[in-house]
Amino acid sequence: MSTIFDYLDWRGDVPFSVSPFNDVDNYIVAKIGTPDFTGLLPGSMTEVPIRDACDRYFSVYGEEGRYLGLLASPKINPMIKRLPDTVRFGGLKLSGFVSKIVPSETEQFSALTVTLPDGTHYVSFRGTDDNLVAWKENLLMAVTETVAAQADALAYLKRAAEAFDGPLIVGGHSKGGNLAVYAAANAPREIQDRIICVYNNDGPGFRQEFLTGEGYLAVRGRVRTLLPQHSIVGTLLTQDEGFIIVKSLKSGIAAHDGFNWETVPTGFVGCAKLSRGSRAFEESMTTVLEKMDDRERSEFIEELFEVLGATGAVTLTDLTEHKMRAAIAIVNSLRKGSKTKKFIVEIIEKTLKEFSQIRK
Repeated sequence: MSTIFDYLDWRGDVPFSVSPFNDVDNYIVAKIGTPDFTGLLPGSMTEVPIRDACDRYFSVYGEEGRYLGLLASPKINPMIKRLPDTVRFGGLKLSGFVSKIVPSETEQFSALTVTLPDGTHYVSFRGTDDNLVAWKENLLMAVTETVAAQADALAYLKRAAEAFDGPLIVGGHSKGGNLAVYAAANAPREIQDRIICVYNNDGPGFRQEFLTGEGYLAVRGRVRTLLPQHSIVGTLLTQDEGFIIVKSLKSGIAAHDGFNWETVPTGFVGCAKLSRGSRAFEESMTTVLEKMDDRERSEFIEELFEVLGATGAVTLTDLTEHKMRAAIAIVNSLRKGSKTKKFIVEIIEKTLKEFSQIRK
C-alpha cells in the first residue's frame, strides 16, 4: 500500500509544470505549517525559501525536529526535512507564520502562506494541536455561529490576499480545513473570485444554516472536502454533499492522519463509502447532540473540559491513563444530571481507548 512518502519518490523530481497540483500536493503543503516556526519565520508576508526555513527549524530543534504532540503524525518532521531536496517542492516560499493560544478566549489559531512556483499562494490553516483549549474550541463549533479561530482565519485570508496578487488556494487539515472553508465563504467577493480551490482535509463540518448561506454558496463549487473512509473528525457536524472519500490504511483516530491515506502518482485512492465504524460514530454523535439544545450542548462542553482540566492536564499528551481514569472518577462524584454524566464518561472512555492505541 502506497502513502505520501511513496508519492514523494514518484513525484519528487517532477515539477508542477509537468504534473499539475493535486490532492496529495495539497495535503503536503497544508502540513508544512504544523511545526512551530515562531521566531524562525516572519509574521509578515516576507517570503522565505523553504530550505532556509527548514535549516532554521532543524538547527534549533535538532535532526529529528520538535515533538509535535500526541495526535500529530510522527511523519511530519521527516516529510518537511525532505521537501527542500525535491524538485517539486524545493522552490516553495513561506511567509506570514502566525501561531497563538488564548485560553481565556478558548482559541488556538495558526496559519502560514505558501507560495507555489507558478505564483499561486496557498493560504494554509493549521489543524487542532495538542492543547486542550484547541479541542474545546472544536466542540464549540457545534453551538456557536463563529468561534475565535474562524474569525482570525477570515482576517488572515484578507491580509494574505492584500499582500499578494494572483490566484489563491485556501486549505487545511482537521480544524484547519473547517477554518479554510469558513474564511473563503465569508471573504469579500473580490477575494472569493481569486480562489481557485478550497481544501477541507478531514475537517469538521458546519451547522446547516452555514451551508445554505449566501457566502458558502458563492464558493461551494470550489470546495473540495476529503474524508478518509474511517473518518471521525470529518463526520462532526454536517458536511455538504459531494465530499470525496479516500482509502485510509488505518482506522480509529489514526485514519485522521493523511500519511495513512493510500496514494497513487496523481492523487489519493478513492473509496465508495465511509466505513461502518465511521457511519456509526457519526450517527451516535448526531443522535446524542440532537437531544440537546444549544444551552445543553454548551453546558456539556464546559463540564467536559472542566473535568479534564481538574486532572491538571493542559495538553492531550498530559492526559495519561491515570489522569483519564481520574477524570472518570471526578465525573462520577459530581452531582450532574445523569444524561450529561453518562455522555462525558462515554466520551472519556472512548478517548482513553483511542489514546491507548496511539501510544502503543
